[in-house]
Amino acid sequence: MIFLLLEIIGLCFAALGARGRSWLSWALAFLAFDILRSRRKLVMQNLARAFGPETSVAVRSRVGRASVANFILTTLEFFAARWIFRQQKIDLVHAERLHELLSRKQGVYLMSIHCGNFEMMAYGVSQEFAHVHAPVKPVGKGQMALWVKRKRFAHGITEIANDSAEKKSRTTRIIEGLNKNEIVGFMVDQRRTKGILVPFFGDLAWTNSGLFYLWKQNSAPVIPVTIKRVGLNHHEISIHEEFVVENDENWKFDEFILKNTKKMNQCVEALVASNPQEYFWMHDRWRK
Repeated sequence: MIFLLLEIIGLCFAALGARGRSWLSWALAFLAFDILRSRRKLVMQNLARAFGPETSVAVRSRVGRASVANFILTTLEFFAARWIFRQQKIDLVHAERLHELLSRKQGVYLMSIHCGNFEMMAYGVSQEFAHVHAPVKPVGKGQMALWVKRKRFAHGITEIANDSAEKKSRTTRIIEGLNKNEIVGFMVDQRRTKGILVPFFGDLAWTNSGLFYLWKQNSAPVIPVTIKRVGLNHHEISIHEEFVVENDENWKFDEFILKNTKKMNQCVEALVASNPQEYFWMHDRWRK
């Protein structure tokens, strides 16, 4: 029954069309950000921290509102994915970079952030290059989580979550994906209290260093990939230059993790700065 209800909701969002979804997302963003002021304070603080307190309130408000609208639109599009994903125009910038890494037959670690329609990015990558395995936390619980998991799988993305029903560990499943010369996608911009404190836009932030723990167990090329909107039903996926993991044999393990996590945050800063209006500024990266 829940599956049917979720599909009906998705069908309604699909029926709105691209312009209707865009209009609805901006209307809801205005309601949430400017009237209800939900998480507005956090968004404004994050923007001031990232781009300097001298950045005007008007500029931060404009970017923050656009960020919320993008997140809402991404959610609407995911609900409607069954009907609209295949209608999207997706341009690939420097696709040859990822093709070259896959030609090495080691699999690839994909490094990305919550910017643009990141669900569409995973779909586009899976269609052009290889199946994507995504270490994630389940979205919701019970039937909702299962619905999201099945929807992602239908578009070439396998969730890798902590699940007591799974006979294999997350690490084992990730390495199996790499051994098939497939892609393991990491969203590396979320706060993780079990991570480490390293600079992010000039201040210490809890950072997920799990990618480099895995790399030590099973090394494979690492490449940053992002997506941005360039029009209605039109997205651009950029394959950035390979992220070269630094690995000095004289380093202790903790030093290896620290140096590469710092380098990763510098990369993330550049990716965010290139498209701040579509970045998800509601993450509380700097909370002590």
